[in-house]
Amino acid sequence: MSAVLVLPGTAPEAEWLEARRRGITASEIAVVMGLSPYSSPYALYHQKTGDLPGEEENDAMRLGSYMEGFVADRFAERHPEFGLGGDGRTLWAHMDRPWQMATPDRIVFEAARISGPNLAVLECKIDGGSDGWGDDGTDEIPVHYRCQVLWQLDVMGVTTGFVACLFLHSRQVRVYELTMDDQAEADLELMRNEANDFLYRIRFGFPPEVDWRPATSAALKRLHPDVEDTDVIIPATLGRRYRAACAAYRKAEHRRDLAVNQVRARLASGHRAVLPDGELVARRDVYDVKEHVRKASHVDKLVPVKPKEAKS
Repeated sequence: MSAVLVLPGTAPEAEWLEARRRGITASEIAVVMGLSPYSSPYALYHQKTGDLPGEEENDAMRLGSYMEGFVADRFAERHPEFGLGGDGRTLWAHMDRPWQMATPDRIVFEAARISGPNLAVLECKIDGGSDGWGDDGTDEIPVHYRCQVLWQLDVMGVTTGFVACLFLHSRQVRVYELTMDDQAEADLELMRNEANDFLYRIRFGFPPEVDWRPATSAALKRLHPDVEDTDVIIPATLGRRYRAACAAYRKAEHRRDLAVNQVRARLASGHRAVLPDGELVARRDVYDVKEHVRKASHVDKLVPVKPKEAKS
């Protein structure tokens, strides 16, 4: 075991949050890199400094935790040569870099042994249809999960990481395998450097730049919830950029609405819009929403179809 135990899964929540605050965990490294679809460097910075509360658990996160055991069991059925340990709550740190932390869902070891030596880590996921997943048995997973798993490999001192994912639309579990190859080593070096820079910002009070991400918008609103009757001078270049962005956004909306109406005109009463080669571009969905679901309404929408979805 090359990792150092920081906190067991039975530790109080307050201790857990405080320990995580002192470093960068596997679930946070993609945020630091600006690759997470769920948060942003700006929001994470203010959570680490205590200006904002930590991420609140939502139903999607609760479902993921609830299904973790099921997904782990499906992995174990496919790989009887392995044994699984851990509870998905134990916090570990790198032996030489205590700020580099991870909480693997499961530790993988030889089935013939009761425990260790560790062979790999296992992450258990559920997915409703996002991009970035390859075929079963490959190493093609969304980039933010790749960051998470590689970080865990580095912390735990193992060279293999498995990701078992339950795809809700197909009700199937696929298993992916990542290894510590040269590309992984290069990616980790970049991630460690970014994490060090991020911790330096926290130590000396230099927040990351504001970006476009929704998590940054939410953080700014929570940091400044009140409005005072004051004038604030902003740079002229920022003011011009803001106005130009608003104008460009309106023009883009108009171009989109024009294209939607042109497709609708071609479709008439049709259901699917396809290219001459048969590739699906969009479909028209029309249905009524009953009162007991939400406010009764009639829906008539044109749904764009991505090229990848059209092929499946």
